[in-house]
Amino acid sequence: MKHPILSGSGYKLYALVWLVVMAAHGSVLYFYYDFSMSIAIADSLVFNLIFGAIAPGLWFIVTFGSLNKDELSLVGTHVGAAFLTIVVWLALSNYILKSIFYTSSVYLTFLNDSSVWRVIVGILFYSISVLIFYLIKYYQDMQKRLNRELELQNLLKDSELRMLKSQINPHFIFNSLNSVSALTISHPEDAREMVVKLSDFLRFSLGKDNSELNSLDQEIKNATIYLEIEKVRFGDKLKFEKEISADCAKVMVPNLILQPLFENAIKYGVYDSIEPVTIQLRCEVKDDLLYLHIANDFDPTSVSPPGEGIGLDNVRKRLNLVYGRNDLLEVEKKKDQFAVTLKIPIEGNED
Repeated sequence: MKHPILSGSGYKLYALVWLVVMAAHGSVLYFYYDFSMSIAIADSLVFNLIFGAIAPGLWFIVTFGSLNKDELSLVGTHVGAAFLTIVVWLALSNYILKSIFYTSSVYLTFLNDSSVWRVIVGILFYSISVLIFYLIKYYQDMQKRLNRELELQNLLKDSELRMLKSQINPHFIFNSLNSVSALTISHPEDAREMVVKLSDFLRFSLGKDNSELNSLDQEIKNATIYLEIEKVRFGDKLKFEKEISADCAKVMVPNLILQPLFENAIKYGVYDSIEPVTIQLRCEVKDDLLYLHIANDFDPTSVSPPGEGIGLDNVRKRLNLVYGRNDLLEVEKKKDQFAVTLKIPIEGNED
């Protein structure tokens, strides 16, 4: 634990406080007791400088004394430390001042007569110093706890983000391999094409570093590979349209954030549809937010009506973890269209 005075710039404030105390001390002796300027300055300097030199050592009593859980022992420690501090302080100060002003009987008499109130002042100095050190120690301990909690939260956040992202690829790979297996016999060329595209997709996904954000342009390229894989299976039944402006392309978004949305659109729009289904992606920037609109047609009479599955829940959790907001995903079901709006804060996240 850092010393509040001996480390950093705390000594500047500490020195300023003692300068104010010395000025007040000297002024009382000079104006109230009518001592000469030299005696007033010397008395103030000696007594205050010596205590000012001793006081930083009280930090160690506060630090190590706090390790003792016995309150009675802690009180005894401070009583003993206060007694020793005041005795050393007064003895050393009196010795120095008597050596300097040994010819001034008036001042020597005053020095002896003022011992009682100097003891009281010493107790006050000790109490204030210890109280301030306890407050500083409490603040430092609180900061350490907050930092540990923040570090733990970051570790939990990172762990949960990795877990959420890890749910994407295995689920998709499982479905793709099933499709490849089915196509091997009936359409071997389609199966071969699907394996090649799956390889490209995995190379792109697994080749990325562990950073949480990726440009929207890169995410769309990755998601397009995914849609091309699915198009091998669904053919002309799956159509994809996109409208991406230049100001959208460079915005940073959580990586692999689009694929679950497209997967959801295929699951609830393409699987059970007889007619061709168009998945539309459109983006716009408004009010420091990137709006991603993903919509797909669906058959309202199908057995599996659109709903918020694992993919959308996964996306909502990731957005909440990354941006600390739970209002960044909106789902709208119309008569024959399912729409998802994704809002990405862009302030300060663009390259």
